[in-house]
Amino acid sequence: MEIADGDGIQAITMAAVAGRLGLTTMALYRHVDSRSDLVAVAADAALGRPPATSRRAGWRRQVGEWARAELAQLQAHAWVLDVILEGPPAGPNNVAWMDSGMQAIGRTGLDPQSAASALLVVDGFVRSMVGQARQYGPGTGWARALASVVDPDEFPAVSTALEAGTFDDDEAFPSDQDVEFGLSVVLDGIEQLIAAGSRR
Repeated sequence: MEIADGDGIQAITMAAVAGRLGLTTMALYRHVDSRSDLVAVAADAALGRPPATSRRAGWRRQVGEWARAELAQLQAHAWVLDVILEGPPAGPNNVAWMDSGMQAIGRTGLDPQSAASALLVVDGFVRSMVGQARQYGPGTGWARALASVVDPDEFPAVSTALEAGTFDDDEAFPSDQDVEFGLSVVLDGIEQLIAAGSRR
């Protein structure tokens, strides 16, 4: 995990990890079968265990806490998003996060399939925040950069957003406001799903 934090997922090799642990490469093969397995183990370790949520709180607060905690872990170890698993995320920490999230969203009263799908949307939002930050950088100075290339006649909607100060942001992306706004949109959507189910 420390190797990937410093140099990215490509730095996780059998030789590199064995050297860090003071083992021979062949000795490491007694514990994992392949580099893919080694990467999966490292990614699971990077997630850590999910924190306890406020069990007396409603589902919305619990799912929000779960999402913010996952965001913090992925921001600290963004290389996890580069891991392509050859099977389900079956590591102990991955399963613990899944169980914690399912317990929280299970309080909605949604059927298991709908609850799992809703949690997947929450997880997707969190991962998209981290992924966009990696792709676009900190996001500061966007307004000036866009204004220099946007023709109001050709791109009227973007021009209007620029004039409204939409991209005037000196905070690194995603800011707390970005996260809370997006999360509230996702949770509002789940509330609508719950309400629709109660009307059936």
